[in-house]
Amino acid sequence: MLTLNQATGVTKKLAKWTVIIIGTLITLIILFRIGIFLKNIISPTPPQPPTVSYGILPILELPNNLDNKNYSYAIDTVTGNLPKFPDRAKVFKIVPLSINLLALKKTGQDVTQAGFVNGPARVNGNVYQWTDPSSAIGKKINIDIFSSEFNVSSAFLNDPNVQNGNNLPSPDEAIKLAQNFLSGMEILPTDIETIKPYYYSIQNSQLTSASSVSDAQVIEVDLFQKNLDSLPIYYPKPYNSTMNIFVGGGENRPQILQAQYFHQEVSTESATYPIKTSEEAFVELKDGKAYIANPAILGKDEILLKEVSLAYYMSDKTQDYLMPIVVFKGADGFIAYLSAVKDEWINK
Repeated sequence: MLTLNQATGVTKKLAKWTVIIIGTLITLIILFRIGIFLKNIISPTPPQPPTVSYGILPILELPNNLDNKNYSYAIDTVTGNLPKFPDRAKVFKIVPLSINLLALKKTGQDVTQAGFVNGPARVNGNVYQWTDPSSAIGKKINIDIFSSEFNVSSAFLNDPNVQNGNNLPSPDEAIKLAQNFLSGMEILPTDIETIKPYYYSIQNSQLTSASSVSDAQVIEVDLFQKNLDSLPIYYPKPYNSTMNIFVGGGENRPQILQAQYFHQEVSTESATYPIKTSEEAFVELKDGKAYIANPAILGKDEILLKEVSLAYYMSDKTQDYLMPIVVFKGADGFIAYLSAVKDEWINK
């Protein structure tokens, strides 16, 4: 049987060796982590290649340039350099249309809620027309019964109530009216993050941009889809979306004057694809391969590029994938788009 002194000695030895073992383990862990850190600095592990799960992608159908001017470009960013892009970006699948055999009946019920009760009259293909018999400005709607793409037209430019701004709503009221219009037809998108009003006056039976709502007779409401993978979505017109509704005054209350609506739902399914460097994109811009989405004002030929960034492009035509673009922004309002995915992954 151990004496008290012997027990104390054994306890001290156990404590000593426990401290030594724990200290050794901690030291080994620290050395292991330092080794991994140094190894990653000296010879980092290469990232997994992009998944490219969808194979060769269709060409990004940007609009034809209306501005054929031969611009020259100079970098005038805050840093004085082009930004460094990641080596890849996500490509998202667009949710395909579902064909409903009762689509014509359902669409008729939806547009009736918005006052378009006369119809349908077939325009072409899947597009049908309904009219609003109570409208003093002759409103009609042409709508694709499967995609819900539509346009509303009317003779509002010659309407005295619109011209005089009678009962013109505030910007917030115009936004609410536009949302209620889409909700009534059960097509208000759930992926809208930003809604912007734009102001117009009527001069010589044409819409002219107004500086404020106090100078306006018409308010345009544009709906913009939320960012994806921290990147914004751009449309063919950089300051407008493919979903816009024009609101004006009326004899007794505000009214919808015209509208264009094209929305595609983006799925959560995605794949990564290699993208061009900012330097490669800049060379293509100088070679005239970009879509000039907004020409420079004042007729300037030299563009000072203030910002170069990545975004996604949503067309006003049906597309299968939401693909990344390079956006160039310059002085004097210049904006240009360029497909960001490397050319070897595009079916040209």
